[in-house]
Amino acid sequence: MGVTYRRFWVYFLLFLLNIISYGDRVNMSLAGHLIAGEFGLSPVALGYLFSSFLWAYVLMMLPGGRLIDSLGAHRVATICATIWSVSQMLTGASIGFVTMLLTRLGLGVGEAPVGPISYRSVRDWGPFTEHGRAIGVIQSGQLLGPALGSPLVAWIIAATSWRVSFFATGVIGLAWAVVWSIWVSTPERTKWLPEAERQRILAGRHADDAPPVHGGIGYRGLLRSPSMWGLAITQGCAVYSVYLYLTWLPTYLQTARHVSIVNSGLFTSVPFFVGAAAIVATNWIGDAILTVETVRSGRRRILVAACLVLTAAGMAIPFVQSLVLVVILTILPVSFSNTASAVNAVLTSDLLRSPADAGRAFAFLVLGGNAFGLLAPIVTGYIVQATGSFVSAFVLAGMLALIGATVSLVLTRHTLGASPSRAAAG
Repeated sequence: MGVTYRRFWVYFLLFLLNIISYGDRVNMSLAGHLIAGEFGLSPVALGYLFSSFLWAYVLMMLPGGRLIDSLGAHRVATICATIWSVSQMLTGASIGFVTMLLTRLGLGVGEAPVGPISYRSVRDWGPFTEHGRAIGVIQSGQLLGPALGSPLVAWIIAATSWRVSFFATGVIGLAWAVVWSIWVSTPERTKWLPEAERQRILAGRHADDAPPVHGGIGYRGLLRSPSMWGLAITQGCAVYSVYLYLTWLPTYLQTARHVSIVNSGLFTSVPFFVGAAAIVATNWIGDAILTVETVRSGRRRILVAACLVLTAAGMAIPFVQSLVLVVILTILPVSFSNTASAVNAVLTSDLLRSPADAGRAFAFLVLGGNAFGLLAPIVTGYIVQATGSFVSAFVLAGMLALIGATVSLVLTRHTLGASPSRAAAG
């Protein structure tokens, strides 16, 4: 039998998982005005509904990583997709603020492990030489979700009601959970995987020829690793820009650049579509130029740092007059902040030595990203209110990107989860 690539179906399903989960997140922002009117909610109450998902998301990140390591990414994916999809549907049945708040918390609980599930699944299913490309394609779904979901959800709301939009998006997630649970297990146990491809996956998924057989170092061991902190801080510096542009870019275009609502939506979609392509291309290049030795030594950090330097170009946005230049400059931070977070996840996989630590390491990574990211909308709001301008907000994001580049180059130099003798040798 020739070379087969049936594992790519797993990557495709993970790609859809990210599109669905990130598409679900735009539902509340699009329906928020109608919900506030129907339930008589103040802007403050509506703000709590917006933020409740994110706080539950962060709080469940580390427990989710532990579940992935104990139950397996394939099982946790089914459980989590079911939880968030049912919560999404129940949002459409809410009768007031309290019930809707509870359903939003459920959405955050369910979606928290999506990133760690994706990263761990790629580590389990793919030879290390394609980890970057696979994660790049999969994480591009995080950009395509809002880009494609916004017009779809807006059309459903306009054609029916905001309640139907939550039911519809919830059903899509449940359908994904059914397909995944039927078709995907582990490479060792999946029957539709040809034996030759199975052996290729098992032999090639670790850059290290002899990964340690110990049961992992757990969260305590990871917390003692400078590389783990470097990865998490770098992720945070990248995701800060992700959240800044995801939440505030349309408002900036409308208020500071006097762009219409329709055009601001179109301009906002451009960098997200470009960013989806940038993630795939950058990770493809990373896989192509790295060798086994450079992967083991964490040299992918150079690519992370380069992406963050390009992200910092967003500092120039407030200082240019041409709207065309604004859109072009916006492409850089939107594209490369997301790309940096994806490449940083691959770097985490490069540095991991024990598969038993993978779920926890990826959970800690995503926690670092979202802990910073949660602050971006809030800090930006305070800056704009205090100064009447977005200048300091864009400069702050750019400075954090440069800090993240420096941290990546300085701290992410040692392996994660190696036995003491191997760590000392490295």
